[in-house]
Amino acid sequence: MTGQNSATNAAVTVAAFAVERAIGGARGSVAGLAVQPVVWAVTGTGPDAGDAFIYGVGAAGAAAGWILVVPATITGIVKAAVDDYVGGLVAEAKQDEPAAVRGGIFGTDDYGFWSSNNHITAMTIASYGGVAWQHANGAYLFIKDATGTPICDYHPQSYRQLYRPVLPLRMNGDRVLWTGADF
Repeated sequence: MTGQNSATNAAVTVAAFAVERAIGGARGSVAGLAVQPVVWAVTGTGPDAGDAFIYGVGAAGAAAGWILVVPATITGIVKAAVDDYVGGLVAEAKQDEPAAVRGGIFGTDDYGFWSSNNHITAMTIASYGGVAWQHANGAYLFIKDATGTPICDYHPQSYRQLYRPVLPLRMNGDRVLWTGADF
């Protein structure tokens, strides 16, 4: 577990409350809400679906008071810890793959805005022509090339489950035929 998301979450929470307190009143609440989007912009990372929802609840809490702010803050802290844990599993799983391809390996939660790190997303990736797998540590991963295109013929070194398109690629409606295999 790297702690990167947890540390960022704690810093953003403290900064938002500090800005709100320093300015005070409604202007302070609005200024405090601006802290998280600024952090997303500066770090170059956008919110995932969960982060966006938690931010929205916190923003609504600025108007509704502590009844929403406290649960959103606690949920954000827990989510950051889970993101750190999953990120650590993904980093560990990458180490089992050749160094030349590690930069193109991602957790399946990075596949899209609404994606989660699970086998349903891995199956979706395979149905669109990419290779996805579950590492022995439980993390779900997929690989794409430098242009962001999923790779269809990669075979991971270490996996518990493997999801990949049937080669040669054959259409199945608007997707491709895929298969799954257990180790």
